[in-house]
Amino acid sequence: MGGSFSRLAGAIVALTFGVGSWAGTQGPAKETDTAHPVDRYNVVWRTPSQDSSGSMPIGNGDIGLNVWVEKDGDLLFYIGKTDAWSENAALLKLGRVRIHLSPNPFRQGMPFLQTLRLAQGEIEICAGGLGSQITLKLWVDANHPVIRVEAAGRQDFEVRASLEVWRSREREIQGQETAGIGQSANGPHRVVVYPDTILPAQGNRIIWFHRNNKSAWPANMEVQGMESFMKQSSDPLLNRTFGGVIQGDGLVTENSMTLKSVEPWEQMTISIYPLTKQTGTVKEWIEQVNHDIGRIKAQDLESARKAHRKWWRDFWDRSWIRVTGSEEAETVSLGYTLQRFMNACGGRGDFPIKFNGGIFTVDA
Repeated sequence: MGGSFSRLAGAIVALTFGVGSWAGTQGPAKETDTAHPVDRYNVVWRTPSQDSSGSMPIGNGDIGLNVWVEKDGDLLFYIGKTDAWSENAALLKLGRVRIHLSPNPFRQGMPFLQTLRLAQGEIEICAGGLGSQITLKLWVDANHPVIRVEAAGRQDFEVRASLEVWRSREREIQGQETAGIGQSANGPHRVVVYPDTILPAQGNRIIWFHRNNKSAWPANMEVQGMESFMKQSSDPLLNRTFGGVIQGDGLVTENSMTLKSVEPWEQMTISIYPLTKQTGTVKEWIEQVNHDIGRIKAQDLESARKAHRKWWRDFWDRSWIRVTGSEEAETVSLGYTLQRFMNACGGRGDFPIKFNGGIFTVDA
């Protein structure tokens, strides 16, 4: 299932994540114009996207985002994780986050520039009119399980950050929809999707999770004739819990799924702490995510950013293939570089990259 990188993949034979136009992208820069050789392959979009099929990927190897800006709307991103396996053995998104800025720099007709900065491992978005421009930076820390969304403007602005989930009720799925989740539509077991849990507003943060209180693993083992293996192994799905915490300085809870700024500021940072863990109870999962937050906060943001950028620079300096000369040669180098970036964004988790798009699939 592709599409997450479709705005640039249509121009690159080496990438097969979708189809589309690369018209919003600058061509490769000249080597002499760049601070790092890989900067020549940065992807630049000059218009917002239609929907998630025009999203831009970013990740730290385990946590991945599909990022896009709606026309005349908001900044959105899906959160994927390499170990977010459901009770049906489906690799799920943790949720979607919507960030609304006021005044809105994404109004129709306003200048817009979205850049995938490969050497830094970040997405930068600059938008808004003269004197009211806002710059956003999104990065997933290469060394810690945290997503950063930073916003800075030339004048004060307000922020509203909302969690959006679609697993809101128990629902049985049938037929084609069951494809790829490890059970047959004609099998003896019902395939049921269970709802996520959003905790009541507390402590000026959003907390949500999906917990597998059931598991398709025993039925799948029986179908494969692997009952004997079950005796020497343990269920990898049961009690697997995945979700996260959203919080930020200067933000307060409007309700259980929305944070808003206390007052306008010239800059704000929103942090999201995803976690997947098999725990005996929900309380244990909450204790673990709180422990992670405390550990991550012990390092100041600038030190974390410096270490993050060093990881990416070391990654790009470790090995490379750059073919130059003709336009076709540049395209091969571009495709190779962007595919290597995708693998780095989604290939360092506890599980190997899933065969059909990994953590960067989007809704069709």
